[in-house]
Amino acid sequence: MAACISSLGHDQCSSKIKFDKLFNLPRYKRYFDFSSHEINNNPENHSNKKLKFSHDDEFINVEFSSNKLPCLKMVVGSLYLPKDNPNKPLGEDAHFIHELYQTIGVADGVGGWVKQGIDAGIYARELMKNSFIATYDESMKGHVNPKRVLEEAYKNTNSKGSSTACIITLNSVKNTIVAANVGDSGFFLIRKGKIIYKSPIQQRGFGCPYQLGKCNSDNPSVAQEMELNVEKDDILMVGTDGMLDNIFESEIEEIVRRAIDQNLKAEELASQIGNIALYNSFDRFADTPFSRASEGRHKGGKIDDITVIVAYIQ
Repeated sequence: MAACISSLGHDQCSSKIKFDKLFNLPRYKRYFDFSSHEINNNPENHSNKKLKFSHDDEFINVEFSSNKLPCLKMVVGSLYLPKDNPNKPLGEDAHFIHELYQTIGVADGVGGWVKQGIDAGIYARELMKNSFIATYDESMKGHVNPKRVLEEAYKNTNSKGSSTACIITLNSVKNTIVAANVGDSGFFLIRKGKIIYKSPIQQRGFGCPYQLGKCNSDNPSVAQEMELNVEKDDILMVGTDGMLDNIFESEIEEIVRRAIDQNLKAEELASQIGNIALYNSFDRFADTPFSRASEGRHKGGKIDDITVIVAYIQ
């Protein structure tokens, strides 16, 4: 969660669509995980898309159907740990996983909106819901383009607030991952236990990232696009700043090497990374990426929502 609302003086705009009203699911407590792995006999027809909800106390899983399967694929697991806040039980992070079209994304609602009585987590969740839908639509044109997904999702997201966003897809024909990133969420590409790439962050100052929202200056045109070659057994790790601010790259590499030795599943590795980031976030004296970036203004970890997605390239 970023603290600063990035704006150049635009008037605050009203929202006509509320994410919780769209889904009318008040009892869910944790997070929204949009994924797809069901066969649809006619994926070309949008009227044949099937939206299925399964739920428990931990998550909502929304499945669309299709019949395209990639050759090289990502096997994905995730963890979401919202801050302990009774007023915002869902937190302000959101993410989606589209298994069939091999696309994942994270978003982090900007916490500064709380001063205006706005829950930016609603914006983040609507943005990720719309990104999932746009991924399906984009796949009908060929390979998924993350920036176009972000543009379509942004256009259809009308809640108040703003959010960072990072969307990544696997192009199994070219053996590449393609990403579009706005703000300070991001990802690592790991090969043989070593981080070989870290996505750059976009921010105007400490705690003030670039952010998408109808009520501020940023839109998907500012997204930084990346395309990286991947190999079998690479690991892609995506997270919001709740992860990135609370765990060093050297710690991640150590945990990943142990996970490889122990043959951990993607969701097990995500759980280990997320829980260590959580532990560090509560340590008031820990040396963390956040404390270093603050240049003496803050000591210890940063208590925040934590989202981790781990994708094994297989």
